[in-house]
Amino acid sequence: MDKITVADLMESEKEELELDILVGSDELDRRLDVVDTNRPGLALSGYLEYFAFDRVQVLGNTEIHFMEQLDEETLHQRIDNILNYAVPCFMVTRGLRPPQLLLDLASERGIPVIRSKRTTAEVISKVIVFLVDKHAPRTTIHGGAVDVYGVGVLLTGKPGIGKSETALELVERGHRLVADDVVIVQQHGDKYLYAECSSAVGHHMEIRGIGIIDVQAIFGARSVRETKRLGMVVALQEWDETTQYERIGIEEQYDFILGVRIPRVVIPVRPGRNIAIIVEVAALNERLKELGTHSALALNERIIRHMVGAVEARDE
Repeated sequence: MDKITVADLMESEKEELELDILVGSDELDRRLDVVDTNRPGLALSGYLEYFAFDRVQVLGNTEIHFMEQLDEETLHQRIDNILNYAVPCFMVTRGLRPPQLLLDLASERGIPVIRSKRTTAEVISKVIVFLVDKHAPRTTIHGGAVDVYGVGVLLTGKPGIGKSETALELVERGHRLVADDVVIVQQHGDKYLYAECSSAVGHHMEIRGIGIIDVQAIFGARSVRETKRLGMVVALQEWDETTQYERIGIEEQYDFILGVRIPRVVIPVRPGRNIAIIVEVAALNERLKELGTHSALALNERIIRHMVGAVEARDE
């Protein structure tokens, strides 16, 4: 994983949080390695034993007004003690102006002080969301990702099996392309996976015989989306007469991506099969399962009840 820096935070949230740099504009390469923020009230009071120094230090109304109550000598000592730690940066909220002493000492130590016009709660929330996203485990998968009836479908298979053609037909049928060829999969929490497109590739697609096409330009803005939570993997495989494919669907299959278990179905590909329609049905079936309806199990139970009833009627 690439290192996350104060510069990345500035670039991502500058407009949303209305950020400006008070000091330390040349020191924005400082790392943000912890997915959290800290309000250094106790540190400003002199208690540093459990000082969470390795996080963005958020200074709101409480911290600024507390510093204003201290005499210059005490304030200098408290700030100097804090700056003895490798603090990544300070972020002042509500458009407040911190004491000049803080700005001077931070500038001497090369620690950025950034100001936001937003409230303290908004700043903390946005910074944490940014850090969670940037630090989330991720991997790159060769395949395609499509939002089919609200289910994020990851299409996988060997090169030339028809992943892009299937995705293209799904888009033509009204579904939305997330990514083609290069799918970035990111883990959120313990059990969720999100697919997104590569910033370099975007929503372009390679169709053999035609070349590169721009899906959004051809089908419109409704045909694409930037990210989607994955609900299932659809593995496309060449039809093999010697392979025993699933006929009933009682036994569940799963893939593990970044340690997260995700349902998987295998669709054999051969001439004459409309793979896009099969993918649609697979997505709808998975959605039914999420809602508590398992068609294969329901039919199996129905058949068993019918057989039991027939045996009981015969024995009477």
